[in-house]
Amino acid sequence: MNILLKDKSLLLFSIILFVGGMILGITLILSVNTETAVLGMNSENYYDKREGFEGSLFFFIQNLKVVLLLVSGILLFGIPTVPILFLNGLWLGGVLAGNYLSGMGVTELFLAVVPHGLFEIPALILAGYLGLYGLKFYTEKKSWKRLSYIVGSIVLLLFLASFIEGFITPKSI
Repeated sequence: MNILLKDKSLLLFSIILFVGGMILGITLILSVNTETAVLGMNSENYYDKREGFEGSLFFFIQNLKVVLLLVSGILLFGIPTVPILFLNGLWLGGVLAGNYLSGMGVTELFLAVVPHGLFEIPALILAGYLGLYGLKFYTEKKSWKRLSYIVGSIVLLLFLASFIEGFITPKSI
């Protein structure tokens, strides 16, 4: 992995953006009036027909769209990557906190996120790394082999995450 990720500061920045957004999302949702915070929270709307092969394909396409937006920063000097990565963390934190306020237990939240999140979150962070790499993309010698390994890793992680989310992850969140 050291060979693939030459610039650790970009990877660390990607992690900080995502986790920072997640912490802010949790904090914002937990700080609002709980009587109004849970209005409209209905997991059935999001997961309607999101199981099995159809669900896996849906999640793969949705996450691939996010990854493409994150990676677009490589061509746009990293500009779109920062808010997109932060907002994805914010969204995850908000969903976790909102479901917690709706009465979902910590164990249930853990089981709803971790199985596929083990693959999806690293894929998003790697895509963020590539998007932030855009600042160096134009000035350094390019290692297309290294970049193709990273892109391949992202696609593999997304595939695994979408399979797990469609077939294994409990549909409680």
